Amino acid sequence: VNGGQTTASIYHAFKRDKADLSNLVVQVKLTVLNDPKKVEEFVPEISRYANSQNIVKMADFSANHPYHVKLEELSRQLWAPPVSGTERQAHWYYERARGSYLDDKSREGTPARMRAFEDRNPLRQKFTKTDLAKYENTWNLYPHLVSLGSDKNFIKLTALFTDKGYPVVDEDYFRRLVAKAILFKTAEKLVGAQKYGGYRFQIVTYTLAWLSHYTAQRIDLEHIWKDQILTETLCNAITIVSK
Repeated sequence: VNGGQTTASIYHAFKRDKADLSNLVVQVKLTVLNDPKKVEEFVPEISRYANSQNIVKMADFSANHPYHVKLEELSRQLWAPPVSGTERQAHWYYERARGSYLDDKSREGTPARMRAFEDRNPLRQKFTKTDLAKYENTWNLYPHLVSLGSDKNFIKLTALFTDKGYPVVDEDYFRRLVAKAILFKTAEKLVGAQKYGGYRFQIVTYTLAWLSHYTAQRIDLEHIWKDQILTETLCNAITIVSK
């Protein structure tokens, strides 16, 4: 539950700096649950109160929920279609635990293998739990929640999922989620290019929520997944609505 940063620092001191650890003692706090079924309920609370002196984001406490675990699993398995003009497939890397992208990359060991990891998992195709919350709440017409900020919006999404039930996470759900990510990332670039002078984040979420509403969510997410880019028509619509 606790001590991850300390353990990582010790490991790097040993591996990178060749530090002598022969006399090192690490204090450990061990919590044993009598009922294994309550792991999902208790572990986030233990983390929350054990880290009360540190800045720990609320999103980190939900990392072990089956919804996020399954998304992470699919993100390592599914290859996105190559973008037009290239032959290379790549993953959309879902960072369930904060910092896991850099951890996975560093585990490759050599510079060549690290570059290969980046080719398979481009940084531009990495998304986090709070990113996911932006995409889902924008598409589902809650731009006012998205505008509250990343951490608060994630808490709101978790509350909505808890009340209404978590979505079934399968390959189709993951592809649609990635399509929403492409929508959001592209809209950020298009809105930024308009040079409105501020509030880009809010303009993006309200623009896409408006389009989701007035198209009755008929934007073809499967087509976006297959092409990995938006059509010129949809890009123009985003620019017009943003104004």
